[in-house]
Amino acid sequence: MTTILRAWTFWILTPLREECREHLERTKLKEYREAEGCLRATALFRDLGDGSTEVEFVSIWDSMARIRAHVGEAILESTIDPQDHRKLLDREPRVRHYEVSDRNAADVPAAWRALLPSAKK
Repeated sequence: MTTILRAWTFWILTPLREECREHLERTKLKEYREAEGCLRATALFRDLGDGSTEVEFVSIWDSMARIRAHVGEAILESTIDPQDHRKLLDREPRVRHYEVSDRNAADVPAAWRALLPSAKK
């Protein structure tokens, strides 16, 4: 089974950074972290120095089949809620998927393993 890194990028106004972080933690990151097959999910923020911030939403999955089961067949579409589009400066039109060659890169810390849905069965 191939581990897959799923990533998509969008840009916001820097003053919205904390609001965006909190929103992602309550919604998409929570949803992804609870999804069967998702090993890890996080958001990365990078201030571009021009009043905008780049946000990279990254998740690591145990297979492409699990991604499809979670997001459906439109695996290249970002999952930004329509009501959130108005807060975006821009976004990449497609989600990117990468095969992870370093198995250690996808290791879930031991403290997190008990929190995974598969551990609760």
